[in-house]
Amino acid sequence: MRPAAPAARRALPAAIWIGSVLAFTVIYAVCFTAIKTGLAFAPPLLFAGLRTLLGGAALLVVLVAQRAPLLPSRLHWPWLPAVAVTSTTIGFGAMFLSPGRTGAGIASVLGNTQPLFILVLAACFLGERVTAGKLGALVLGLTGVTLIAYPALAGADAYGLVGAGLALASAAGTATGSVLVKRAGLTNGVLALAAWQLILGSLPLLAAAALFEAPARVTWNGEFVGLLLFLALVGTSFTTALWYWLLQRTEVGRLTMFLFLVPVAGLGIAALMLGERVGPLEMVGAALTVAGIVVVVREGLHSPA
Repeated sequence: MRPAAPAARRALPAAIWIGSVLAFTVIYAVCFTAIKTGLAFAPPLLFAGLRTLLGGAALLVVLVAQRAPLLPSRLHWPWLPAVAVTSTTIGFGAMFLSPGRTGAGIASVLGNTQPLFILVLAACFLGERVTAGKLGALVLGLTGVTLIAYPALAGADAYGLVGAGLALASAAGTATGSVLVKRAGLTNGVLALAAWQLILGSLPLLAAAALFEAPARVTWNGEFVGLLLFLALVGTSFTTALWYWLLQRTEVGRLTMFLFLVPVAGLGIAALMLGERVGPLEMVGAALTVAGIVVVVREGLHSPA
C-alpha cells in the first residue's frame, strides 16, 4: 500500500512561493560560477566540505541568536543521517567533483535532471500524482536544458563517463534528500535540521579530502575567502533553509521543476555580467524551459498544494 504523504503546512500564496523559488534559482545559478572560480584555489572535496561545514555552523549561530532549540525534534533524528549523506555528502561532493571530469555540457544536462528523479520518487514514496502538467514541464525542461548545453555537448571535451556519473549522482542525491525531508513531515525545527544535515554531511567530505587530496593546498587569498563565504552563507545556509521551508508548503514534484531555470539564469548572468553571447539554440532552450515552468505554475494556480 502506498504511504500517504504527510500533510503540508498552510499553503503559501502563489506569488510568495514563486518569488522565493526564483530567488533560490538565481542564487543557485551564481553558485555554479562561484564553484568553478573557486576550484582554482582549492581541491573539490575540501572545497565542498568547507562550504557545507561553514554553512551548517552559520545556521547554528542563527539558532543561538534566536534562542531557538539547537537540535531538531527527536522524531526527526532517524531521518538526519540519511538526509546528511544524500543531500550533503553525495549531492555536494559529486557536484564539486563533476566539472573537472566531464565537459560542461554533460555536467549541465545531467546535473539538472533532479526533477526527473524527484518526479519518480515523490510518486512512489509521497503519493504525489504525476499530472499532465508535471510531465509536460519535465519534457520541456529537459529539452530546454539540452539545447542550452548543446554548444558544450558538441565540443571536444563533451565526454567523460566518470564525470557524467558524478553529475547524475549529485542530482539523485539531492533529489533523494528532498523527498526524505518531505516524508519526515517537519512542522518545526527546519533550521536545526538543515544545520546538522550540513555539518554531519560535511564530515565524510573532509575525511575523503584528507585521504585523497592530502598533498593539495588551499590558496587562502581574498578572492577565495570571499567565494567560500558567499557559497557557505548565501549559497548553502540560506538556500538550504529556504528550500526546506518551501518543501513543507507545496508538492515537491511541482517545486523542483523550477530547478530547470538554473541554467536559464546562468545564461542571463553570463550575458549581463560577462558579456557572453547567447546563441539561437540557447534562446530556444531558455524559452522551452520557461514554458515548462509556466505549465507548472498554471496547474498550481488551479490546484494548489
